[in-house]
Amino acid sequence: MRILHMSTEFPPVIFGGLGTAVGGLVHALAAAGDTVAVLLVGDAGVPSGYGHPPSYGHPASGADLPDRVARGIDFFQIPWRGSVEQAARIAQEWRADLVHLHTAWIWPFAETVLGSGIPVIYTAHSVDRAEYEFGMEPGHILEHADDQGRAITKVDRLIALTDDEAQLLVHYYPESRERIRIVGNGIDDCQEARDSATTERKGSPPLVLYTGRLVERKGIHDLLKAIPAVMELVPETRFVLAGGPAGWPAEEVARQWLSVECQPYADRIHFTGWLQTPELDAWYRKADIQVIPSRYEPFGMVVLEGMLHGLPIIATKVGGPIAILEDERTGLLVPPFDPDSLANAIVRLLRDRDLRKRLGASAADEVRRSWLWTQAAARMREVYREIVAPRDITRARAGAQVGKAARAALL
Repeated sequence: MRILHMSTEFPPVIFGGLGTAVGGLVHALAAAGDTVAVLLVGDAGVPSGYGHPPSYGHPASGADLPDRVARGIDFFQIPWRGSVEQAARIAQEWRADLVHLHTAWIWPFAETVLGSGIPVIYTAHSVDRAEYEFGMEPGHILEHADDQGRAITKVDRLIALTDDEAQLLVHYYPESRERIRIVGNGIDDCQEARDSATTERKGSPPLVLYTGRLVERKGIHDLLKAIPAVMELVPETRFVLAGGPAGWPAEEVARQWLSVECQPYADRIHFTGWLQTPELDAWYRKADIQVIPSRYEPFGMVVLEGMLHGLPIIATKVGGPIAILEDERTGLLVPPFDPDSLANAIVRLLRDRDLRKRLGASAADEVRRSWLWTQAAARMREVYREIVAPRDITRARAGAQVGKAARAALL
């Protein structure tokens, strides 16, 4: 199969879990032998050495990625103000069997592909209306919901990351039910993570880690409300909040987010600002506990990252964490919007080293058994075949009819 992925993010152009997820899937498909390409819409440059055809977009910029990433993947780029019709032209000239759309922010570009007769699959990495309703994101998110609704209505298949997300999609878009398939994300294993998962953590002073974007739906305010209660009971605890808007210095992130209630503990609360993957991995290796206090979490790549490093995880009972973690076996699940329950769970783990070790070990085993990209890519490929195989049969029949007619004309 020839699959063209459309996105606004691809490593190293990453602003959140979307870029990590798209990169992981594309690499896994390429490693499995599929022919894959990536069409980036946006003005951020892609790394040199990506085999970027000069007839589209503009010269690449940035550092090279390892050969294993660059080889076998074609890259195209259209700037935000570029012609939307270019997307269909790229898909046709590259001879895509199907296009996999990863964000409805670029639906106008993908819609031209659909109009050209090439099937389109769309992964709803989050549901905009749920981001507003449950995640309490600002109202401007609803401006984008219109494009997402159009994408959901028109694509050939719709990918939901979890059962919860599938139910949300049906709730908001009932007509989508029959076209929904559930395929979660995955993660790549590595020796550093394996070493981290089997290394005894010092826990003195104990370090509680949050990783991800600092936005309303991630439950940052709930975490900040929980911190004073934790500090009163386990005052030596250190909190690290790794994330923030790309390009923001740590001081600016702290100035924006550190609450009045947390000011007395400011010397034990560290905001890192936005980090690249190696820097983030270093915090996973140092941490004793990971917290994921999301109010709405469609999947949660950070859940898999923490599990891979053998961290005991406390997460809220929402979407992705419910699908990935088993309460009391591979993590602890607490209600969303509940700082008291979050604080109690953190204190419980801080005081129970054996429980931390048991949860972390079980999580590390589970993620390698069930959540690697090789498994996720195989599930995605089955969805692709639903679209491509019938199309190939139709093409073959059409070709046979043409051949039959031609032979008859010669008789």
